Amino acid sequence: MPASIQDDPRDARIQELEMALADVAGEARAGSYALCAHELQMRLENILRRIEAVRPRPVSDGA
Repeated sequence: MPASIQDDPRDARIQELEMALADVAGEARAGSYALCAHELQMRLENILRRIEAVRPRPVSDGA
């Protein structure tokens, strides 16, 4: 029996990226209201961590 559309790993990846985009957008909105440079820096670091969490890792060739 063919795999259902819900079982497609591409769909899971799309959902993961959509959630990451929503998180980044929320941090950006919050950063736009930052009251100090430290708060803005924290928001930017959160954005960076979220992007790094969904970035594909390069496959090592063992070299």
